[in-house]
Amino acid sequence: MISSEATLRLTRAHESTAANTFRVVPDPPIFVRGDGPWLFTVDGTRYLDLVCGSATTSLGHAHPAHMAALQEALATGILHTGTRLPSPFRATLYERLQAILPPGLTRVQLVNSGSEAVEAAIKGAQFATGRSRLVAFDGGYHGRTLGALSLTSGQHIRAPFHLLEASVDILPYPGPGMSADQALVAARTLMAERAASGDLPALVLVEAVQALSGLVSPGAAFLRGLSDLCREHDIPLALDEIWNGIGRTGCWFGFDHAGIVPDIVILGKALSGGLPLSAVAAGERFLGQWPAGMHTSTFQGNPLACAMAVATLDTITNDSLLGHVENVIAPMMAAALQPLVGRNGVTGVRCAGAQAAIEFRDPAGQPDPTRAVAVQCALLDHHILAYGGGRAGECLMLVPPINLGAEVLSEALSALKSLV
Repeated sequence: MISSEATLRLTRAHESTAANTFRVVPDPPIFVRGDGPWLFTVDGTRYLDLVCGSATTSLGHAHPAHMAALQEALATGILHTGTRLPSPFRATLYERLQAILPPGLTRVQLVNSGSEAVEAAIKGAQFATGRSRLVAFDGGYHGRTLGALSLTSGQHIRAPFHLLEASVDILPYPGPGMSADQALVAARTLMAERAASGDLPALVLVEAVQALSGLVSPGAAFLRGLSDLCREHDIPLALDEIWNGIGRTGCWFGFDHAGIVPDIVILGKALSGGLPLSAVAAGERFLGQWPAGMHTSTFQGNPLACAMAVATLDTITNDSLLGHVENVIAPMMAAALQPLVGRNGVTGVRCAGAQAAIEFRDPAGQPDPTRAVAVQCALLDHHILAYGGGRAGECLMLVPPINLGAEVLSEALSALKSLV
């Protein structure tokens, strides 16, 4: 392994500037080992990881189940065969997914990233319905490929590119200044107009919690109303569970809290514990009618990633981690962080299972990303990694492993409270 100095030098010289590597600090730490919730530098300095690789390593680093799964897959000597040949690891993952998915979502399309999964969901819905129009929500994040980006908010990442704007409608999402009832009225109005013009959408795409916008939750009533509206007009409803799914909210999926069953579920991030793997799950209508070869990708269903995903799902089940999130992590974070509101620019705290967002605003009431980054850097000085979020970067976010112990979490929360 090359030195930390060489790592920084080569990264600065050759990495695309589109990456976030040097966005927060000029010399970020270089980690050479991980163990559980901890990351270690070459000199052994230990950092608590409350970022989880952008919500991917939800069981922490080097989890024994993940390491055993990788060893089993590597021992076969088969790193990939493509999708023209069946794989025991891929088939086992299909079986495990069927155990947690809502009834009827019997088909799965494996892909490599969340953005690619969104693209597959779009294509599946368009193929099944024969329609082209798409609907998403203000504040949503669905990826950076052109189709996914067309459904994603944020002019700073959208403006330079030629997107599918002519065939996309963006609806308001419940949150500050927009009630669930108001948002549903807007959705009903749009669908009535599209129905009258014969231009109903092929897909409505929504998040159960808008994570990157700062954990904005629309509430269960909104999701139920949206689901009813989509069924009324025979419009496929897709839930983007790339961030919230696989236990992050204390249920397998964020939409479970609303008691709805989407037509399409999009998964990624935590599914495979850090390896590239995402999935689209749907019924026969969407994923059981495509001609063979209609939507493929070279590395989809890689056996190592599938083995990791099976280990993830088994561990969450066997270790009762959904209950751990609901009964330990979520109440601890809420109890520790809610009292911060009103202190030093903190105007809001939002929690959703094993994740929290602390919102900062300046005295004029404007988003204060400078303050959020300052606290993030202060935590880094205390060897704690935290995440940035919010529509203007005004939020500090905590995304701990869903198996994080109460003692370690308590110490981290105490450190954070002392720095705000």
